[in-house]
Amino acid sequence: MQEAMFNEASGYYRTQNPIGKDSDFITSPEISQVFGELIAAYFLQVSSTRSGKISLVEMGAGRGILFFDILRVIKKMAEKNNAIALDFLRRTKFHIIEINEVLVKIQQKKLSDFEIKWHKKFEDFLSEEGQIFFISNELFDCFPIDQFVNTDIGWCERMIGQGEFVVRNFDPKIHQFVQNLAGFTAPFGAIFEHSESAHNFMNQLCEALKIKGGIAINFDYGYEKSEFANTLQSVKNHQKNNIFENVGNSDLTAHVDFGALDKIAKSHGLASSLVTQSQFLTSLGIEERRKKLPEENSAIDRLIAPDQMGELFKSHIIWK
Repeated sequence: MQEAMFNEASGYYRTQNPIGKDSDFITSPEISQVFGELIAAYFLQVSSTRSGKISLVEMGAGRGILFFDILRVIKKMAEKNNAIALDFLRRTKFHIIEINEVLVKIQQKKLSDFEIKWHKKFEDFLSEEGQIFFISNELFDCFPIDQFVNTDIGWCERMIGQGEFVVRNFDPKIHQFVQNLAGFTAPFGAIFEHSESAHNFMNQLCEALKIKGGIAINFDYGYEKSEFANTLQSVKNHQKNNIFENVGNSDLTAHVDFGALDKIAKSHGLASSLVTQSQFLTSLGIEERRKKLPEENSAIDRLIAPDQMGELFKSHIIWK
């Protein structure tokens, strides 16, 4: 996964535009402008309770649509002399963290009316002043995973041979490692997924929030408690694809273990909230927006309906 997705010369997330109707998948900001509008309102509400400089940053900004919608709403409110929006713009610098040069060019064109600083890595961004207002959408599902299967002799690593899955020989250290993470209730044949890189980045993000203060909102599809299932999937042209085909030219993802990420946030002494995307957007008034924008009706359904994105997608908020 790491090689196929992030190889500097040929990695899918580094060299291609995967997002949009004519590409491989579509995300919430692409579905409806309301998604970004409500997040803008939320950030303004949070900023009104805080003082000092702010660095608003999106990591993995796709085609720039979410960031554009957030900034468009704040700018529009400021033009109407909204005091909170004016104060936010006075105190805030805007940033995007993006490794994909193809997408950076698309983002720069989309966001040409705004003053934004681009960074290749989260570490590069950390030198910026002010508390962090961090946003990501479908970032954590991009992190590579390891899989482990519960066999009759214990947990064994699940690996890839020549075009098929194979099980690595039993290793007591691996068994103990997974047992500590998965607990003792997994049935025979269960698959446990673990993303070390996702855990490492969450620790890095939480440490930054602990030092600088601020808030992070991460949207993604995933679960609160491991379902002991194989969630690894490949997507090509908006369809599920054999993971052994189109390697490097299709999206490889897995569901996010939000329960594990939330434990990390709490271990850093940060406050957190983990709710469904439907709960988050509904609490911010998406139904009221629906009444004012009837043309967005089906798009809003897609964002919050239980059988579409509403329940599977989660909103994980962390703050200090």
